[in-house]
Amino acid sequence: MKKFMYSSLVRRKLREAKIDVGDRIVVVKNGERIEGILMPSHEFSNENCIVVKLDSGYNVGIELDEKTELVKLAAARKKKEERKSPQIKDPNKPTIAILHTGGTIASRVDYETGGVVASFSPEDLLEMYPELGKLANLKSKLLMNVFSENMRFEHYSLIAREVAREVKEGVDGIIVTHGTDTLHYTSAALAFALEDIGIPVILVGAQRSSDRGSSDAFLNLYSAVRFCCETDFAGVAICMHAGIGDEACYILPPCRSRKLHSSRRDAFKVVDDVPIARVGEKIEFFKEYKKKEKGKVKLYPKFEPRVGLLKLHPNISPRLIEFFESYKGLVLEGTGLGHAPIEHGNEAIFRAIKRIAKRCIVAMTTQCIYGPVNMNVYSTGRKLQAIGVIPCDMLAEVALVKLAWLLGNFGKEKAREMLNLDLRGEIVRRRL
Repeated sequence: MKKFMYSSLVRRKLREAKIDVGDRIVVVKNGERIEGILMPSHEFSNENCIVVKLDSGYNVGIELDEKTELVKLAAARKKKEERKSPQIKDPNKPTIAILHTGGTIASRVDYETGGVVASFSPEDLLEMYPELGKLANLKSKLLMNVFSENMRFEHYSLIAREVAREVKEGVDGIIVTHGTDTLHYTSAALAFALEDIGIPVILVGAQRSSDRGSSDAFLNLYSAVRFCCETDFAGVAICMHAGIGDEACYILPPCRSRKLHSSRRDAFKVVDDVPIARVGEKIEFFKEYKKKEKGKVKLYPKFEPRVGLLKLHPNISPRLIEFFESYKGLVLEGTGLGHAPIEHGNEAIFRAIKRIAKRCIVAMTTQCIYGPVNMNVYSTGRKLQAIGVIPCDMLAEVALVKLAWLLGNFGKEKAREMLNLDLRGEIVRRRL
């Protein structure tokens, strides 16, 4: 029996019943009978718990005690190694490259073993989603397999270079699969790094894993491939659910979109802008867009690592700000129209910001989701501008990525000049 983070009680009961991960079992507790497949449970905080996958596809955690009965119904069947037939390229179909960075969208649960299987080859994807083969020839490559919260600037550079390589090889579109938590950071990074790109580059994630009946993985991926194949759009965008149902997906602008819900399938929303398009029964565009021009891209893949993002709040310590003195750039996520606590006992914070602004670029955004930055309305904003803080009317996450990209590719003086230029639709001049 494989050992995970089980208590001695659980290990004993599993051993006595001769149960291993992947076996079909029955758990009888307090007169209730639960049947399913025993899943790995090494992430469970309660060591007396086991995880059982129900026939509905959902997982349930069950806390065992001495009176709990475990019965083995069937052993996990060993999965036979099957030689998958290579995909036959159809010259009449477009070629779409799928670059995998991690997340749940290209994974599935093997119900015979109870484990999660990563499926990255074109044959694997066609086995999971055969509908994709009707749309396009697929290329598939694993770039990395990391949770999106672990992304670093060097990962953005790697993805950008791989995208540029695929463009040069003549593909018709590129899908980047990505975890949802920081997908909007990566979409902004690619939008800046891939200037004037001539094909669609669509980032796709999944809020719910593909083993769940409510998974959004298929529709998101299918809609992204459809959009690449059936339109003449060129540029970077995000493709995620338009609502909680399975009617359609939105194609979202890469620098004006944000994850606004931790678990809903329509977690990604456009802030102070409109979606690029809706992919449903038909594809409907809502704004003008750049047209395809295969093989075209200008690559600027560098990101300065010494750039920070700091959320300002009541009672913030000046030491938090002083930490960034060795950095080359700092984005402040201010309150309201772009304010910081600098008066009435907060003068040390003002002095700390002033010292840093002499050494590096300091930009001010707002922690409000909607609305502009305007540091000319109140005296606080005007005082901050006087010491060198630059108003930055864009999403804070985008400002972080943009400043790192500008410093990495163009240097400090040019970065200061370009920070408030609308390069990729990141700045909205007319508010909705």
